[in-house]
Amino acid sequence: MEKYVATPQLGFMEAIKLAWSKLFDFKGRSRRSEFWWFMLAFYICYYIVNVIVSSILPYLPATIVNMVIFAAAIGVTVRRLQDNGHSKWWVILSYILIVALNIYIAQSDLMFELMSVNPNMDNIVEELSTPTISLLSFANMILSLVIFVFCLIDGKREPNQYGESPKYHLEG
Repeated sequence: MEKYVATPQLGFMEAIKLAWSKLFDFKGRSRRSEFWWFMLAFYICYYIVNVIVSSILPYLPATIVNMVIFAAAIGVTVRRLQDNGHSKWWVILSYILIVALNIYIAQSDLMFELMSVNPNMDNIVEELSTPTISLLSFANMILSLVIFVFCLIDGKREPNQYGESPKYHLEG
């Protein structure tokens, strides 16, 4: 029987460099330490940029900029799911739902209400409770939870259809 041995966990800077070097690479596998360290750094930077961009640009251009920045995290998430043998379509579908929700909100009366000087909370609640927004939000919440759980699970020790394990290697 083959015995697999784990290589040491990646450190913060090592994980960031590795993930950054494969930013738009959707092939292969990423281990948990690479994924989680990159996500920590990514979300800190993302929220700083989001605050700056949102204060300068109107909602729709700011949303487009944020979606482009957010797309940078898709590659490492796809590789993390592939480490467990899961398809990249989980992440792609989640991203599509987020984009659809933002497009729907941008073209709805909710945008005008949110951007008004004196917004009417009743109108905002009514818009947020429409079936389309509720369905898209609920579907994305469930999908995000599934992806989160998949990212928590250790990768497969043996090679899979996405390549060799980045963590485990055969002893000897």
